[in-house]
Amino acid sequence: MSKTYYYHFNKFDTIFWAMLIVFIMALGCSWCYCYGFCCLYVWLIFGMMALLWCYKHIKHKAVVITDESIKIDHCNPLAWKDIKSAEVKTVRMGVRDYKILSLEPKENIEYRYNWLQNHNCCFGPFTIPLYGILTNEDEKEIEKIVMEKVK
Repeated sequence: MSKTYYYHFNKFDTIFWAMLIVFIMALGCSWCYCYGFCCLYVWLIFGMMALLWCYKHIKHKAVVITDESIKIDHCNPLAWKDIKSAEVKTVRMGVRDYKILSLEPKENIEYRYNWLQNHNCCFGPFTIPLYGILTNEDEKEIEKIVMEKVK
């Protein structure tokens, strides 16, 4: 079995980014017209914003589950046999509570953490977000599979 889950962004987020691009473009063009600057800068800003928007809405892998391991984001796969426990937690960041699925690895395993795993605040290095950036069906399915594999 090999199953891949992708991040899912809501329509409001998509509309927000599109409106932000249009607003910056309109602001930049009016600024160029009023002050006589070259519109090349505006088009460069617009191009950068459009590229960022496209990058954000391309399918990004959230979790890849196989019979042998689980891979979260762009991290190295973590073998099921190396996981001591898994639990659903609620963590607080800022003013919001976030629901996450936290995997606790066994002691003394050799695992090379990437930058994100070392700098992820109150989330542990092996956490799966369950707060709306995956579809509800995917969140439930991931939680069910992980709980079956880890026990």
